[in-house]
Amino acid sequence: MIRVKKFVFNSVAENTYVVYNDEKDAVIIDCGCMDDHEQKLLKTFIEDNHLCPHALLNTHLHFDHTWGAAYVLQQWPQIQAYAHRYEVELMPLPSRQLAMFGISDRFSDISTDRLHYVEDQDEISFGKLKFQVRYVPGHSPGHVAFYCSEAGIVFSGDVLFRQDIGRADLWGGNLDTLLESIRNQLFTLPDNTIVYSGHGPETTIQYEKQFNPYLI
Repeated sequence: MIRVKKFVFNSVAENTYVVYNDEKDAVIIDCGCMDDHEQKLLKTFIEDNHLCPHALLNTHLHFDHTWGAAYVLQQWPQIQAYAHRYEVELMPLPSRQLAMFGISDRFSDISTDRLHYVEDQDEISFGKLKFQVRYVPGHSPGHVAFYCSEAGIVFSGDVLFRQDIGRADLWGGNLDTLLESIRNQLFTLPDNTIVYSGHGPETTIQYEKQFNPYLI
């Protein structure tokens, strides 16, 4: 059985997820823990449940979603980070983004030595956990979603929220591209697919097709 644990981290209320199964395989998605307390919450959950984290999956590399990435890679040396190459090639580093927002805080960027690039439709496996990569640009140039067909869940990052969509006015964002990504890459998933977003509550594909004001 596949389970999802959600943490709400940092000053922007970002959703960090731990996805795990009965075999104790685990992946961390969009790690946003920004201080010692939040790092301890994540570490304690993983240790108390005797999980073996295999990977850090990044839907995109905005600072609020990567605040805890360096910590994860230091804490669990076996972990490899995953993201689309456009997030590195076409956007400022997260530490630079933070400065552009006028936020003065400690921040360590992900080392590219630990970063594995994914492409649209890639199938990635970690133990018995399997995900399909779906390329969903528009909020950022290399944004991806991670779809687990076995569990009927998708991690949409900041592309799709409950009755809302992501911003398209940040680096490499484009509203038309964002809407096209949602319609072609997310709305083609089964209607009962649960959507775990980068901020806010869960939703489903069917609910967003019916009630999302930006997509009706």
